[in-house]
Amino acid sequence: MGYFRAIVLDTRTLALGVFSISYYNRKMLFQLLSFLFIFAFIHQTSAEDDPRIKVCDSSTNNTLDSAFSSNLGIALKTLQNNTAQTGFSFTTISASNSSQSVTALALCRATITESECQECMDSAVLSIRRVCPDQTTAQIWHTYCMIRYSSRNFIDNADSSLAFSLFDQREVPNPTTFDQTVNSLTVNLAVLAGKSGKRFAVAKMKVISSDIYLYGYVECTRDVNGESCTKCLLSLRSYMMTCCSGRWAIWVGAPTCSVQVNLDPVHKDWETAVDISTLLAPEMPPESETESETGGSHRKLIYLKIGAVAGVGGAVMTIIVVVLIVVLTRKGRSMRFVGDDANALRNNQGVDMRSFLFDLDVLIAATDNFSTKNMLGRGGFGTVYKGRLQDGREIAVKKLATNSMQGKEEFENEVRVLLKMQHRNLVQLFGCCVQERERILVYEYLPNKSLDKFLFDKSKSAILDWPKRLNIIMGVARGLLYLHRDSVLRIIHRDIKASNILLDHQMNPKISDFGLAKLFHDEQSRHRTRQIAGTFGYMAPEYAIRGFLSVKSDVFSFGVLLLEIISGRKNYDRQLEAENQELLKLARRLEEEGRLMELVDVTIGTYPEEIALRCMQIALLCTEDFIEDRPTMSATLSMLSNSSVAIPSVTESPDHYEGDDDDRDNAGRREQFTRNSITFSLQDGR
Repeated sequence: MGYFRAIVLDTRTLALGVFSISYYNRKMLFQLLSFLFIFAFIHQTSAEDDPRIKVCDSSTNNTLDSAFSSNLGIALKTLQNNTAQTGFSFTTISASNSSQSVTALALCRATITESECQECMDSAVLSIRRVCPDQTTAQIWHTYCMIRYSSRNFIDNADSSLAFSLFDQREVPNPTTFDQTVNSLTVNLAVLAGKSGKRFAVAKMKVISSDIYLYGYVECTRDVNGESCTKCLLSLRSYMMTCCSGRWAIWVGAPTCSVQVNLDPVHKDWETAVDISTLLAPEMPPESETESETGGSHRKLIYLKIGAVAGVGGAVMTIIVVVLIVVLTRKGRSMRFVGDDANALRNNQGVDMRSFLFDLDVLIAATDNFSTKNMLGRGGFGTVYKGRLQDGREIAVKKLATNSMQGKEEFENEVRVLLKMQHRNLVQLFGCCVQERERILVYEYLPNKSLDKFLFDKSKSAILDWPKRLNIIMGVARGLLYLHRDSVLRIIHRDIKASNILLDHQMNPKISDFGLAKLFHDEQSRHRTRQIAGTFGYMAPEYAIRGFLSVKSDVFSFGVLLLEIISGRKNYDRQLEAENQELLKLARRLEEEGRLMELVDVTIGTYPEEIALRCMQIALLCTEDFIEDRPTMSATLSMLSNSSVAIPSVTESPDHYEGDDDDRDNAGRREQFTRNSITFSLQDGR
């Protein structure tokens, strides 16, 4: 692939930038117009006379009076009329002579308004005919929209070949930590965009060891599937890390996708972007190794560092479970149901939900008007408060954020599911309140809060001696088995982690937070979803990357949790040496070296070594890369409770796997997964 350097002066800003431009498919010569590209370096309106980047294929031409030119005019007019409403459109004009056919596609930045999109499209439709007047293949990028056309049909075919790479010449103060942040942010956004219906993601993240924010925006054309989108973005990200290290702002693009990062929040969506720094571990680890997915290599490696992100770009949504809608209105201090919805409150077992409803005034009084002094914690969808009812019962009150958009049907479903779940290792739901704009869940109050408060605090971890830890392990296993096999509604929890395991006054565990729960039919059921929800690091790789969800997803999470309980370590801990930061990777290495017992938390005190070793071996089995290699929760509980039950050894090599399951879309694919990072190596079958 050829390269040349271009120096471009923007006469409107007098800003000088040096950019690296590449050939596109070895045919298209990239040229910059006489203005700086500035996607991110200056503020400007969406209306532009000239594109920021143009790609005009000079290998094939048409004349203005040709049939192709006529069809192109029709196609561009169609895009101009149809794109603004949804931000994306494509069209194909067929002809008996294939060289006269036209396929055209348009995409607007997902966060702009319809009028802004229309304004950009009006300019782009005119400018692409002007700057690429006689080409049969062309693509242009304005600041807020893009148009691509060709005589060949490219719809549904992802093209991640580099089209352009632009960067600000200014260098950042600390390139090493900046590059680590660029890597972390772009990989997070790449995965989220693949799961977003609009194939985009936007967020900001604090640069490691600083108070400076890095802003990012990624997008793909919406004709490609989620996996292709993520792969395209990761391909660009790999190039970014080599071309543009330590640069203040970067914009790289391919025909199907583009990535933008900047230390200046020059776009409106960056000013309001979700800060994913607070949702991640304190710092992201440096990328240990990167090898791009270029052709000619028999072994392809991709290393992903993925943070525990919730609620970014619409990609992470709450999906709960099962049945019916309740509509509540308030009349005076009482509540009533509207119309036939009173009948909808009764499920097929005849349970009347009205007996579980709390009046808002009661909860206001119980929590001292949701006073901050009673606040127990804050999560992605709301805040939890401690309260005391008039009868003396202590309660935990989860007040959902009014802007969380957890719909009333989903809220009703969560309530119905939890009211049906009766098990000593599941948190008990007392009821709910749906009044005015409030949606509130009322749970039993558990004084010892969550497991992570003890497990990862060395001043408290000694409280968790071996009997207590084993009791917690067994309790969580029993709770999951109940959800998977024994409950009226069979549930995949999807968010098993230390902070979702609550502890009662005797340190008995109770699984909590069913906001992401999913119904399934039986233990063999598998779902594929584009709406990934949960905590990266506890999520099984086939679910985090490709959206395959099954009970084995919970099994994987349980395995990670089991290792944390015995080791007293977080599944990713940057405070440790680089080779020991990722718990799952460390455990696998110690197992191979016959030193797994070194992982046991020294604060446990005395413990039976044989049982502790067995528990860790079961944990590693639960976190096997392939779904089929993991046990069910029933098998897991049997192995934990009965030492005579053999632990299967997984000896199958990825190079010798034989099977046709759709979640192994590449025979011999091996995926390794760790907290706040997904590390997976892709091995081509021989």
